[in-house]
Amino acid sequence: MSPLQYSIFSGVKTSGGVVSYPSNKLYEEVAFIAYHFHWSQNDILNLEHKTRQRWVTEINKINEKLL
Repeated sequence: MSPLQYSIFSGVKTSGGVVSYPSNKLYEEVAFIAYHFHWSQNDILNLEHKTRQRWVTEINKINEKLL
């Protein structure tokens, strides 16, 4: 048995692995940026996660100033 299989079957906790971003949150971010800046879906999805979140934050700041 491989070390990975052994750790899974023996209940050993491991760290690491891929954690995905919730798809509904991703859709919200893409729609929000596309609506306000008229960027394409591909352009928005090609942004790094942190960069995309930063744009969402900046758009929110603009919207708050307009209220």
